[in-house]
Amino acid sequence: MPTKTPSVISTLVTVILLLIFGAAILLSLVVVLNGYSEREAGPALTASFLCQGLGVILAAVLSWKLPRVFVEKFNWNPILSVMVSIPAGVLLGVLISSFSLFLGVLVADMLWK
Repeated sequence: MPTKTPSVISTLVTVILLLIFGAAILLSLVVVLNGYSEREAGPALTASFLCQGLGVILAAVLSWKLPRVFVEKFNWNPILSVMVSIPAGVLLGVLISSFSLFLGVLVADMLWK
């Protein structure tokens, strides 16, 4: 049974959802860093952006591999495997993106004098 199509679908949907959520997190970080100067806010935004990028990549890999495992190893229906792998990938990405918000604030506070 081919597993490439469910993997592609789950990866694309996961990445699109995480990009939307990541944009909202970056916008909220800009609002949180309103009182900081460019010297502190620049590295904080960079650290947060890199952490979110890593989260999107890890979530994409997870949502690429999960349908294949579910279909080949556990003999699941491809639609069910996509419906399970998308929330799993989005949850991983949201957790890492939420951590990136706190990381950005911590970086700005460490640079603030």
